[in-house]
Amino acid sequence: MKIGRNAPCPCGSGKKFKKCHDNIRFELPYLIPRTHIQKHFEEEGKRLLEEHQAREIQRQAQQGLGRPIISIKFKGYRFVAVGSSLHYGKWKTFEDFLGDYIKKTIGEVWGNAELRKPLSERHPILRWYHHVCTFQRQHFTKPGEIFSGPMTGAVSAYYRLAYNLYLIAHNGADIQTRLVARLRSSEHFAGAFFETQVAAWLIRAGFELEFENESDRSTSHCEFLATYGSSKKRFSVEAKSRNPGANSQGARGLNIGRQLRKALQKKADHTRLIFLDLNHPIANEEQAKRLVDRANYRLKNRESLEINGLPAPPAYVCLTNISDHYFLEQVRGPNVLAAFYGFKIPDFFGIFQNRTLRDALRARERHIEIYSLMQSIEKHIHIPSTFDGDLPSAAFSDGKIPRMQIGQIYLTPGADGIDVPARLTTATVDKTNKQFILAFHDEKTDRAWITKDPMTEAELEDYTKYPDTFFGSYHPQGRQTKTPMDLFDFMYESYRNTPKEKLLEFMSNAADISQLKELSQQELSEIYCERCVYSIMAQQKKSPTAEGANDGVAGK
Repeated sequence: MKIGRNAPCPCGSGKKFKKCHDNIRFELPYLIPRTHIQKHFEEEGKRLLEEHQAREIQRQAQQGLGRPIISIKFKGYRFVAVGSSLHYGKWKTFEDFLGDYIKKTIGEVWGNAELRKPLSERHPILRWYHHVCTFQRQHFTKPGEIFSGPMTGAVSAYYRLAYNLYLIAHNGADIQTRLVARLRSSEHFAGAFFETQVAAWLIRAGFELEFENESDRSTSHCEFLATYGSSKKRFSVEAKSRNPGANSQGARGLNIGRQLRKALQKKADHTRLIFLDLNHPIANEEQAKRLVDRANYRLKNRESLEINGLPAPPAYVCLTNISDHYFLEQVRGPNVLAAFYGFKIPDFFGIFQNRTLRDALRARERHIEIYSLMQSIEKHIHIPSTFDGDLPSAAFSDGKIPRMQIGQIYLTPGADGIDVPARLTTATVDKTNKQFILAFHDEKTDRAWITKDPMTEAELEDYTKYPDTFFGSYHPQGRQTKTPMDLFDFMYESYRNTPKEKLLEFMSNAADISQLKELSQQELSEIYCERCVYSIMAQQKKSPTAEGANDGVAGK
């Protein structure tokens, strides 16, 4: 029925229709595309939120859980905040900034004085610097362009120290004068260097640090106090490193018992966390395993140790070995080894070996701070190259080849070979053939197709490091589980929110189904995942061609 323009508006506003809803904007043909636009906005908003989430996950994967890198580019200069201080320069990469930062922190006057000495007489830092300069001359061919090259021991050690110093200062702990003085001393350098490494590990794992007052000689104290972010549990941290000038080698050279005693004698107001560095040149994984096994054996034999006539207190002990500085010109794999031991903490080992997976889960919950530290040391092994968490392959590209991001629209050959604008819906990587596998959708014709495109070496390297966020949103990619507990975590990620009724349906043939019905949803999901893992392990044992449970099971 046609409404008169002077009639009351049927919306009930009391106004005449001509002054209220008599407008083309409220007619049906207009409302249809408006609804379509609103749906598009909602989809685009969801995509942007997912992209933001992925960028934060990716940044944390690069930088850890400490304070993020704070930086901005302005008029050709890069400004970087370090704690409460501000630095600026013509830096293109984060490593460029670290190269300047370490010089200012250690002292340029002192550094220049060391450079005037013969190479063999220089401080270790300046010997590393000499090899870094040699490395740069070999690979820096075009001025103004970013270059890359294989990581040598000298490059690894030099920039790792620079990054450690940056993390300490940026996360609220001043680089104390005494720490810098110890770093400059050849005699005390090994211990001070290891102390910066321990601090960096804790910061990247989400701990907040408070350095003890080093000028207080009235009592002994640990290196610093570490507080875990989420639980607020506090740890008194001590770091000891073998003197590299010691005549003996390996675990015997460290003298585990003496170093452990010295660490336990320190006054500690909180749970003790002790780091002991073997500081030994390790040539291969087999040698590393023998070294750690021997050190663990020596620790276990010290559990009857007494301190001042009383039984030694319990402590978490992290045995480490950092060896890149022994291979200055060589290109090697990961040069950092870390293994944790519960000294007089018997259930800590239950994280790794227990009667049931759920027993191990409960043990992990009791020691979640140290478990998180272990995971972080294993995960956060690279120094960031970018300031904002972006991938180097995208940040340092010439822009001619676009970055492939799920949800974006690209001009790409369609199903008939003609270029059309289409949205990237899913993507993965064939690492063997170094190519993308991309699924596109043309929203106008509602046609979909899959294409393959070659990858650059930089893109393949970034995908290998950060597969879950490589395509601009968080999509867990294929990964391997190394232990039954890893497989349990993978299963639990999928079933943790499955309704109780569905879980009971999955286990309807179980002999104890009546008891299972009395349990909570969380208990049921844990039991279901545990039984799935045991089933997979049993199948692998039966199959002569299947990999063992500890060799890894393909994940999503």
